[in-house]
Amino acid sequence: QSLAIKTKSNVKEKQLLPPFPTLINQKIIRNDAMIAMNNSLLFLIRSTLFAALLCTPTSLCSAKRDRSLGHPHRGSLTPYTPGPFSLSLEKADEKELASGKSVMKQIPDESGAGLGGKAICVQDIGAPKSAVWNQILDMNSYVGKVGKLKECRNYFSKKNEDGSSTIKTKMVIGVIPGYKYEYYCDHLYRPDRDSLIWSLDYDKYSDFDDVAGHWHVEDHPTKKGSTRLFYACDLKFHGKVPGPVMNILTKQALRTATAWVKRESESEPTREIPAEYATAPAF
Repeated sequence: QSLAIKTKSNVKEKQLLPPFPTLINQKIIRNDAMIAMNNSLLFLIRSTLFAALLCTPTSLCSAKRDRSLGHPHRGSLTPYTPGPFSLSLEKADEKELASGKSVMKQIPDESGAGLGGKAICVQDIGAPKSAVWNQILDMNSYVGKVGKLKECRNYFSKKNEDGSSTIKTKMVIGVIPGYKYEYYCDHLYRPDRDSLIWSLDYDKYSDFDDVAGHWHVEDHPTKKGSTRLFYACDLKFHGKVPGPVMNILTKQALRTATAWVKRESESEPTREIPAEYATAPAF
């Protein structure tokens, strides 16, 4: 009888303990909770570091900078000279242009130091020069025509005594998420040389270290009523940037620039040069 009672007591004591699988389940639940908490903490750390990396002068965070303080220098790239480019086109180039494609050419280094020169894009357009200049000079209408351009507006425009025009323009371009560049260009339109050249407006701070560009427009050598367009733009960054950003703003930008001018000019071939730039005395 005594043995029987002890046995029942032991059974009762055993029943008070949770089944072995339940202990395992509780341990698993606690481990899962710790893992989830650690993952959340890791995600928070990574997100903070990523945001910190994005807060560079070339990112969205740069919008907080006081642009009126001016640029850190007055120009580091060699500006272009208005007028034709010194280059020659081969028969293969002419064939490409006739098919509607653009051609990339290399301009020799003018200093003779063998530094490689600069890249230029050439494009034939089935519209007269006046229609092409209309598209190039109407900078307030660039958004919607120029890929990735978020804002473009002139904040200064002046007709100079020599017949040229000075045009200062604010531009904002979004390349990829986290890389949005705001910069200020100082253009000089020289109708007597069929050219528009530009650099940065150094009285304002830009997210690019420096810029130097050149549009040149000529009558097509063989097709009446058509135009041959030349475009070059040199770009210098404040620091190192990711490869995709570099590619979009340099190699791709050359071809897409002439492509949008071709598309828009051929869609409106009767457009004229904007009135404020239309006439200028010869030198």
